[in-house]
Amino acid sequence: MLSLRSTLPVTLALSLSIALSGCRAKQNAAKQNGSDEIVISNSIGTTGPAGSNSLHPHQKRLIDEAMTWMGTPYRYGGQDKSGTDCSGLTMQVYKNALGILLPRNSKKQQEFCNIISVGQIQAGDLIFFTTGSDKSRVSHVGMYVGDGYFIHSSGSKGVILSQISEKYYTRTYHSSGHVASLDKFYKTDKREKTEKDIPTIDFDKIPPADKRLETDPLRFELNQEIESKIDSVLTVFLD
Repeated sequence: MLSLRSTLPVTLALSLSIALSGCRAKQNAAKQNGSDEIVISNSIGTTGPAGSNSLHPHQKRLIDEAMTWMGTPYRYGGQDKSGTDCSGLTMQVYKNALGILLPRNSKKQQEFCNIISVGQIQAGDLIFFTTGSDKSRVSHVGMYVGDGYFIHSSGSKGVILSQISEKYYTRTYHSSGHVASLDKFYKTDKREKTEKDIPTIDFDKIPPADKRLETDPLRFELNQEIESKIDSVLTVFLD
């Protein structure tokens, strides 16, 4: 069985859990089923690369930068904090945090990456989805931050944190990619097990989770269907 390997320290993992307590998913082992839906484990550990609980400094910079975009509204073709689409977000996070220039759309970003398996995903890696009508074409991207969460610009909600194990994302999951340009940072970074290496989250800037009953799936499904329709329309205009 495959399982995601988190790269967030325990402190941040707990913070994410508290901040997003309204959107927990069931704990399932990662596998591929007959409906092409990948089921990803949400009961994952918190050990980082090479068994370390700390992040590489470049991973911390990526996550810190990404978190400053939380709550930014979605805008097709946008790439700033007045509004951004999914690939605009990942492009700006990599550019601002590390000076790495990614292609502008999600399909090109996927081609730019080294494709990795679900079990190899680490903080800073990109996750790709086929949310449009063409299920063979990458049309959405987010960045993995650890503990089963990724940050992305949702067509209906703007920049948010979501769990990969949510049904909508397991159904539309396409692939995961490692930006090869990061390898030079792995070689030069010194992983220090100090408090300063733990990313911090400003909870005041994180929108509260929707208040709804766990037994009320209709609203969730409706939001996801709306997002799927939006992505289908926007995919037509992608390169």
